[in-house]
Amino acid sequence: MKFGSGGSLPRVEDCRLLTGGGRYLDDLSLDGLTHAVFVRSPHAHAHIVAVDTRAAAAAAGIHAVYTGKDLVEDHGLGAVPFRQFPPLPQVTPLTPPPRYPLMPDIVRYVGDNVALVVAETLEQALDAAELVDVEYQVLDAVANPAVAVTPEAPQIWSGAPNNVVGVWAQGDEAAVDAAIAGAARVTEIELVNNRLVPNSMETRGCTCEFDGNTGRYTLHIGVQMPHLLKTHLCEDVFHIAEDRLRVVVPDIGGGFGMKVFCYPEYAAVMFAAGQLGQPVRWCSGRSEAFISDIHGRDQVNRAQLAFDGDGKIVAMKVQSLGNMGAYIAYQGAFIPTVSSFRVLSNTYEVPALYGECKCVLTNTGPTDAYRGAGRPEAVYLMERLMDKAAAEMALDPVELRRRNMVAKSAMPYTNATGMVIDSGDFPRMMDVAMAAHDWPGFAARREAAQRRGRLAGRGLAMYIEHTGRNEFTETVDISVSGGGGSEEGSVTVYSGTQEMGQGLKTTYVQLVAERLQIDPARIAIIQGDTDLVATGGGSGGSRSLYVGGSATVVSTQALIDEARNLAADALEAAAADLEFAVGRFTVAGTDRSIGLFELAAAQPDAMFAISETTTSGDLTWPNGCHICEVEIDPDTGEITLTRFTAVDDVGTVVNHVIVDGQVHGGVAQGIGQALLERVAYDRDGQILSGSFMDYTMPRADDVPFYTVVADETSPCTTNILGAKGAGECGSTGAPPAVVGAVCDALKDFGVVHLDMPISGEDVWRAINGGR
Repeated sequence: MKFGSGGSLPRVEDCRLLTGGGRYLDDLSLDGLTHAVFVRSPHAHAHIVAVDTRAAAAAAGIHAVYTGKDLVEDHGLGAVPFRQFPPLPQVTPLTPPPRYPLMPDIVRYVGDNVALVVAETLEQALDAAELVDVEYQVLDAVANPAVAVTPEAPQIWSGAPNNVVGVWAQGDEAAVDAAIAGAARVTEIELVNNRLVPNSMETRGCTCEFDGNTGRYTLHIGVQMPHLLKTHLCEDVFHIAEDRLRVVVPDIGGGFGMKVFCYPEYAAVMFAAGQLGQPVRWCSGRSEAFISDIHGRDQVNRAQLAFDGDGKIVAMKVQSLGNMGAYIAYQGAFIPTVSSFRVLSNTYEVPALYGECKCVLTNTGPTDAYRGAGRPEAVYLMERLMDKAAAEMALDPVELRRRNMVAKSAMPYTNATGMVIDSGDFPRMMDVAMAAHDWPGFAARREAAQRRGRLAGRGLAMYIEHTGRNEFTETVDISVSGGGGSEEGSVTVYSGTQEMGQGLKTTYVQLVAERLQIDPARIAIIQGDTDLVATGGGSGGSRSLYVGGSATVVSTQALIDEARNLAADALEAAAADLEFAVGRFTVAGTDRSIGLFELAAAQPDAMFAISETTTSGDLTWPNGCHICEVEIDPDTGEITLTRFTAVDDVGTVVNHVIVDGQVHGGVAQGIGQALLERVAYDRDGQILSGSFMDYTMPRADDVPFYTVVADETSPCTTNILGAKGAGECGSTGAPPAVVGAVCDALKDFGVVHLDMPISGEDVWRAINGGR
């Protein structure tokens, strides 16, 4: 077999996409298509006194203008759902305000939906939207979570006193406080994890059709979890049976977690299509995306890390404010709590840990999962603590990490928050990374930089994250269609995971081709159609390979077993006497054989199929070590990344090219967070960074060439592939490595920590303040 696991089957998607064959949402053409535009609140907090739609409705080409009263009060549409905390002793339930498809009475952030205009053309809809006259009673607003929790702050929702909409706590606070009080040394830090806009290449949007004869909707949409969206729209918003909605996913131009959820816009467009009986399309503009897409990160963390006299960690205490924004997006409250807390101890032994997070409402856009979804925030906090502690102890930061690292012999290891890490060799990750990076050579590189009048710094960060979203089951159907001979026929795989640019179809084709030993070109992967694929967990939390891929392998073997029985009948032989190779069954010791496609051709309808449901065991725990070097111009503060090395334990690798690509992209996004990206609001909740003029995205010359190593020495034990999720390694390990490098370059100026994103101006001020 030419291509097997660990090889690099060329991406089967690329030829079509690179030659213009991609079909994204905006490429869809339907008869009678109309265009939708949302009227959004310009205020961060206001009562809606009245909405006058008469002038807009009378404009040329207008089909309809809808308000919150139409959808919520007159037709009874429900709010988009959120995920509630489980009932645990240290957890208070979430009590957020409802977020409707169109808000009927009050808006809580700039960008809240107020009305929907549907017209013959997009230009007509845009013009008419300006004619919708909304009378607001403006209220006081608050954008900073640290201010929002004070008694003097404006109250956003009656169910959230002091704007705290829920609290998650974990651990024995009294025991941790006692351990900290008795420690030989305690390092403290307070930092902000900056808010980010996901900025996928393709913005969000949807097109909905309604069949008046059947009462069915068809929603064409770029979404990562089509079955979840279907459930939320039918059960929570429209209160209809799920068989009345079909979700179809075209090509997706990136998701990063932002395209997982049910947004208000999808429900409003679906409603309009049902009312008009015509297809309705909405595609977000880029500036609109800045205020309507969920944002990522945005935490305020205060932490203490206590050590004994030998530099061993004895306890950790974390108190966080998680900025939910104006509403709780679907799993927004789980990001700074459950997802973060699982990895607060990172790769280290922490005997006692207490964490508390207050989920805070502010008059800003809602936050939710963005590549890493809580794990980058937790890892960043611990790694900044370790660097600061090492500086305070005058100890090599590498040595401090070694003293506290969980040993390979401890696996499976139960960490401080009760999570079982099945496999890993953390000391090895650091050793391999330091060797790949040429760690000893830094002294010479630093001296060379000094001769050129530049400051050089080096940062090292360990990380661990969890993948899987607690969704471990997938059903994969596989069918074989026959032809007249062995050169004809095809295999079709139906999977409920979702391709969104990460090369998932290539990986599945490789797994199937390896086991059937057939030409990969004869294998098709079907995803993203809830009529063709009955169930599925979609893609998110880096679950697709180890859950969906494992299910694909199990189903492929089941297909071979079914084909073996059919071949036994066709060849009049015992199934046990058949050997399978290169897509054919052969009676052992003879030349009598039959191929998969010949078998299929002989069946009713010229095909046979199987369906298997597979459950993988648990979360996976990718981990690794990232090292960054920077040079700084002391006269301007300009930061240049000169080296970056990423060594990642992602378990067994199926396709190295795809894994490397995932790490490359994640590292670029991590560098963006560390040095460039930040959503800024003023005190009144007006967004100040609402376009690429004010929000800096990483460009090619902002990132160096990477050294990327996928270490396969610790395969995962909880799935049959041995794989660990690889999609979020880069965005987890890069930020602390980059920030550590900058702070190392500035240590002679008394700099211990700078909050992200670290701009040239921040560096210049730090240097001159130090002087």
